Amino acid sequence: MENRILVNHTDELTRVAVVEAGGLSEIHIETVRERRIVGNIYKGRVMRVLPGMNAAFVDAGLERTGFLYATDVVGRRNPDEAPADEEEQNHERTERSDVRIETLVREGQDIVVQVAKEPIGSKGARLTCQFTLPGVLGVLMPTVDHVGVSRRIEDPDERQRLRDIGEAVRPPGIGLILRTVAEGRSADELRSEVEFLHQIWQQVRKGADAVDSPALLHEDMHLLLRTARDLICRRFDQLIVDSEDGHRQVKNFVARFLPSFAPRVELFLGRESLFEHYGIEYEISRAVERKVWLKSGGYIVIDRAEAFTAVDVNSGKFTGKNDPEETILKTNLEAAVEIAYQLRLRNIGGIIVIDFIDMKEKENRHQVHSTLVEELRKDYARSRVLPMSELGLVEMTRKRVADSVMTRLTEPCFYCEGKGYLKSPDMIVHTLMDKLRKELSSSRAKTLHAHANPRICQLLMETCGTVLERMEKRQKKAVVLTERPEFHLEQLEVFGEK
Repeated sequence: MENRILVNHTDELTRVAVVEAGGLSEIHIETVRERRIVGNIYKGRVMRVLPGMNAAFVDAGLERTGFLYATDVVGRRNPDEAPADEEEQNHERTERSDVRIETLVREGQDIVVQVAKEPIGSKGARLTCQFTLPGVLGVLMPTVDHVGVSRRIEDPDERQRLRDIGEAVRPPGIGLILRTVAEGRSADELRSEVEFLHQIWQQVRKGADAVDSPALLHEDMHLLLRTARDLICRRFDQLIVDSEDGHRQVKNFVARFLPSFAPRVELFLGRESLFEHYGIEYEISRAVERKVWLKSGGYIVIDRAEAFTAVDVNSGKFTGKNDPEETILKTNLEAAVEIAYQLRLRNIGGIIVIDFIDMKEKENRHQVHSTLVEELRKDYARSRVLPMSELGLVEMTRKRVADSVMTRLTEPCFYCEGKGYLKSPDMIVHTLMDKLRKELSSSRAKTLHAHANPRICQLLMETCGTVLERMEKRQKKAVVLTERPEFHLEQLEVFGEK
């Protein structure tokens, strides 16, 4: 089945759907109001140095101060030490205990930094001084004197050819990683892109000397062009855009940097929307559901907690035939495939705990674990999976660079304040009665007013009307209960009449 990139592009919103083997595997969303900032380069100022965290807070002009670890200032001892995929833009640095942040930066110091990770939740952006400037064929690394080749290029002769070209075309002391799509490309094509990326770096350096902090020195491409730059290298058959302006931008970009792919950039002219035509809207709606059904009748439940994501596997409607262990194994195997898919689709990162259905046989636990690990290999975000415990629990981590799709597509409910539940009406009535008791005994006002949601007012009169009358008589005061339809169910107001 064909692999496609589908781009829904409008003036206010860009959505990119990555379709592999006929199914949606990734969804990327960017609005004009909330542009991605990963890859942007800023001139910032060190606000605080925290030796205990071996990090510093930097004001780069963002909504919140970003944080800069000591290892992101000095980088790795040797680029070959890190086991990171050389094709990724944000390279993981091996931890170094011999460098201290207080010896590298000081409060009030101006510093040039790049955003390595988006602000997530209440955390500010993660910053780095190890810069990367990605192109279609390669990634320029101005602070690393090293040439690398994507590990997905397996032919040793081609790897050596590209390494030799990289050494020849890179500026002295400037690092270069050649991406998968560089396979088979000529020295002239690689030299042209390296010169283009090096010009950007020179402009950044000049800009840093000319402006006061905080200031934006370089802004990475918007999602439409990042899609052409970063995703085409995965061997896609088509890139389809549903707007003439977006199609023109992508076509011009690809014609310059990847001309062989230009014939595969198409403009969608269907009557229905692009995402509806390919069934993407339905898949996106599934990406925010808490419960995901499996084909067998089982299901998984995905819950986001404060510090991690919990995934629970249930047999649901699937009862199997005779052997309960076989039924459980089949459900867990199906769940392992779906979980790996959902983690990638929803872009869930950080710590993840999966609760599979308990299995008695050790071999079965190993089979489910192996299936999960194998399915995660299809994911371009790196993950680390620990062995399954005897209770069927699997702990894992998945690299998180940006917010999940859930965060992009939804916001916390303003009614329940993101809790996902409300106090029961009985407990709200109890709270209101407590407020009235306190005010009746302490307020000097002869009349008290209580405002609440109609449902609460009605329940109070049904269950506590007699008690309220006795309270009024005992305190020789009156209570006026007023229904307020616009009130939140938990919202209460009690005040005395002056």
